[in-house]
Amino acid sequence: MIRQERWVLFRDLPRRILPATKVREHLGVYLLASLSNAFLASSQYLAVSSAVASYLPVDSGTATLIAAYGPGLGIFLAVFLNSLVFQGILAALVVILSLSAVLKTGWRWAYAFSGMMVSGFVGYWLGARFLVVLEWISTLQDNRVDSSNAYASLFWFGLASAIFYIAMILVLRKSYGNLREQIGRQG
Repeated sequence: MIRQERWVLFRDLPRRILPATKVREHLGVYLLASLSNAFLASSQYLAVSSAVASYLPVDSGTATLIAAYGPGLGIFLAVFLNSLVFQGILAALVVILSLSAVLKTGWRWAYAFSGMMVSGFVGYWLGARFLVVLEWISTLQDNRVDSSNAYASLFWFGLASAIFYIAMILVLRKSYGNLREQIGRQG
C-alpha cells in the first residue's frame, strides 16, 4: 500500500499531467537532439560518398545497400537506418523523462537521472558518430583521396551539432528549473 502512494495512480493522473509547456520543452529536447544527430549524419554521408566514389571498400551492410539501390540511395539508407536506431532510443528516453515528472514524491532524483540519461546517451552517440566520420576521413587520406570537402563538412556540421547539443542541455536544465518551481508552488 505504501508503494502505491509513491507512484501516480490512474485516477490521480489528470491532476498531475504535464502542462503544455513541459510537453513543448520535452519535444524541444527531442528535436534539438535529432538535429544534432542529423548534422553529423550529413557529414558521415559526405565522407562515405567520397570513399565510394574513390572505389574504397565499405562495410558489408552498406555495400549490400549500394549494390541494391545504387551509391546515392544506398549510402543514404545506411545512414538513415542508423539514425532510426538513434531516434527510437531517444524517443524512449524522452518518454521516460516526461513520465518521471509526474511522480508524486522523489521526482527530483528521477527527473535529474532521466535528464542525465538523455544527455549522456546523445553525447555518447554524437561522439561515436564523430569518430566514425574521422575514421572515414583518415581512410580517405591514407589512400591519397582528396578529403578536404569531407574534412570541412565535418568541421562545420560538427560545430552545428555541438551547438544543438548544448542547446538541448540548456532546455533540459530550464525544464528542470520550471518543474521545480511549479511543484514548489503546488506543494
